[in-house]
Amino acid sequence: MSSVIGPYQATAGFSLRSWAKDNPDTLVKYLQAYVEGLRWSLDPKNKDAATALLAERLKLTPEVAGECYALVTDPANGLAKHGKSDMGGFKNVLKLRAKFEGGTPNPPEKYVDFSYYQKALAGL
Repeated sequence: MSSVIGPYQATAGFSLRSWAKDNPDTLVKYLQAYVEGLRWSLDPKNKDAATALLAERLKLTPEVAGECYALVTDPANGLAKHGKSDMGGFKNVLKLRAKFEGGTPNPPEKYVDFSYYQKALAGL
């Protein structure tokens, strides 16, 4: 997809700032669990187990699960190993939304706060 529309932040977690402020420990622990799970699933030594989980949980054939695994582990276009957001991709999402919905894109800083992510990584 990035070859057609440029960088694109396709997946991301989010919460209300007020919830994050009231629940920082829960948010950091969630992010740590997410990063650890992502690291496990993207580790080539876990390919067979990760592909089996895809097939089982998403009700996919083994062939389709293998294709999905190949896509998400692609170094250029797959998931980021540490779950880091792609700010270039996020800016492009905002630009595309503004193009289709009208208006001028807001700066990404209006929406993001990486302090919880940074705390999560520091604790791993």
